[in-house]
Amino acid sequence: MPNSKKNTTSTDVNSDQYPHWERNLQILPCANLLTSMGFALSFPFLPYMVKSLGVTDHLETWVGNMMLMFYIISFICGPIWGGIADHYGRKIMILRAMLGMGICMSIIPLAPTPLWFAFLFSLVGLFNGATMSAQALIVANTPPNRINSALSVLQTATLIGQTMGPAVATTLVALVDKPHWLFWVSGVLLLTGGCLVIAFVKEIKQLAPGPWRPLWISSLRELLAIPRVGLLYFLCFVFAALGSGNTTILSVYVLQLLGTAQNEHGAVAFWIGMVAMSFAISSVVGLFIWKRFIDNLNPSKVLIFASAAAAITQIPLLFLHSPLQLVIARSAFGLSASIMLPCIIRLLKNCAPSGMDSRAISYATSFQFIAMGLAPFGAGLIGPALGLRTYFAFTAAMTALATMLWIRSIRKG
Repeated sequence: MPNSKKNTTSTDVNSDQYPHWERNLQILPCANLLTSMGFALSFPFLPYMVKSLGVTDHLETWVGNMMLMFYIISFICGPIWGGIADHYGRKIMILRAMLGMGICMSIIPLAPTPLWFAFLFSLVGLFNGATMSAQALIVANTPPNRINSALSVLQTATLIGQTMGPAVATTLVALVDKPHWLFWVSGVLLLTGGCLVIAFVKEIKQLAPGPWRPLWISSLRELLAIPRVGLLYFLCFVFAALGSGNTTILSVYVLQLLGTAQNEHGAVAFWIGMVAMSFAISSVVGLFIWKRFIDNLNPSKVLIFASAAAAITQIPLLFLHSPLQLVIARSAFGLSASIMLPCIIRLLKNCAPSGMDSRAISYATSFQFIAMGLAPFGAGLIGPALGLRTYFAFTAAMTALATMLWIRSIRKG
């Protein structure tokens, strides 16, 4: 009876303080699935699209420069959007991201040259951050004892979208005259996700006091003064570089592994899609397994395991010789390391001062954005001179360093 009474009281409190959290947890993952699917339709095929516009030499450098510009814009804008969310609400930021990116992506197929393609592609970065905005709303409108599992559900939906995107794109790319027409499909998916949020998502606003000011540096300095926050941002950077940041790099790597077979249109599309899908599918499976008991585990200790696994699963990239081996390596990474991001977001929520949770998460997303830009840019510099295997060795060493630093911080208490 006492336990029953306690559970009833807890449910009543959740209903009073967070009346919309269950409905939001049904709708936001669906909207995120559509958004991530829209991205996954196009991003793995960027090298193929740029090549179809006439770029044949130094393809890694072209793609790297494009991705760097895209994510630098996202990096700068992310904390600004996060500050607006803290002062005016999280839902409007989700709509800004989904609708803004949907419109911009619909314009990209009109690009006649690689330079115009790069310019229009960079405009999408101005509105980037749909997943971060959804995470911020979930964190602010979900009972504290359900945040970990709610974030896992949100990330699982994102990964399912990342799985479906390459599968659909692999079919569509064989049916269209130009592969960058896939952006039209991406635009429709993003706009549909935004319409779902407009119609069904509700928010109890938890606003920071005072007027909003675009204090990019001072807010970051305030957060970095908190122990471990800087290290959590570094771990965010590492995870993004290994995950989404490696998407286009691995597409180029597939072309290299295929050798003469890269001239076969169907083989290229199939293996690019399989590599992207393997990471997403394995991450969904990994998160499903973790979700069963994540709320009862210490996120600091889980992060040790996940970051160590991320380092170990990078090592096979130095030695493999076929796209199939690459698929297996990415699957191992997704199964073991996918839990990193929910742990980091929960720890940032615990560390952030009152009224700064959206900004704390938005800075984490900005560090992810800059990692997603620097990863292909770095590969574009290292790849032509030393080979992509050297780049993968560098990322493995960086991940090992991040893991050791986190373990050291745990030992210091």
